[in-house]
Amino acid sequence: MTKTIKQVLFLAAFATSGYAANAQDAGFVQLTYGSIDLSSGYSDRNYVGLNSRFVVNPSVALLFDLTVQDREENVTSVAVGADFSIGSGKLRAIFETSNSDLGTAPDRKYTLGYRYDAGPATGMIYDIEVNRAEFAGNITSTSLRGELVKYFPPGPGGSYLIGQLRGAVNDSSGNADLGYDLAAVATVVTPSGLNIGAEIGIGKIAYDLAPLAPVNNAYTAFKPFVSYRVSDSTEVILRGEFVDADLYDLRGASLGIRIGL
Repeated sequence: MTKTIKQVLFLAAFATSGYAANAQDAGFVQLTYGSIDLSSGYSDRNYVGLNSRFVVNPSVALLFDLTVQDREENVTSVAVGADFSIGSGKLRAIFETSNSDLGTAPDRKYTLGYRYDAGPATGMIYDIEVNRAEFAGNITSTSLRGELVKYFPPGPGGSYLIGQLRGAVNDSSGNADLGYDLAAVATVVTPSGLNIGAEIGIGKIAYDLAPLAPVNNAYTAFKPFVSYRVSDSTEVILRGEFVDADLYDLRGASLGIRIGL
């Protein structure tokens, strides 16, 4: 599978989607390896991701992500940033760059976001983020993303449910349609350390191969995951990827280990 494509949304998220809210205020390092098979002549993908958050003090944390992908091209992406406590929320700023020549990852990406914790009385967390990405070939895109997270009260056995709703829109600089993503995630967290969840999503991956060569690719996605807390600071995460799109089918899995700092 060697067909070259540019700016395809990398659907295997390195972030712990489904239970990411658990570690927003804590430091961690997470290492993930994944492998994805694509149909219709598109390139299969293997990747390694290192995601981390280092707490400097109660008000400041440093963010660092490193991703290495083997796909249409071998590409390495690096992201650095920080988040800052402001009231009951955290403002974050991130800069990402890569060595991509084909546009499979942005040359530069700028992200600004804010995450607001409404407190234990409501169990709600609100997150909004805007980013701008610049790709090879003078192609740019601007995205707006929002997320709602709800922690439900524990049941009699101590287990509790986390629900997430996430949406995003993406506007490319060329003639592609307005891209969008909608997803719902449910995670059951148990006192035994075993957590089980799944994400379902729909959307349209819209990007430009060149300023006058748009690609619009609608998709549906199902992403089950399970994790186990080996200790108070260590968690192992297994995640599946099942995506049916207009242009291809995607099947894959990833295995990660997260260590709290």
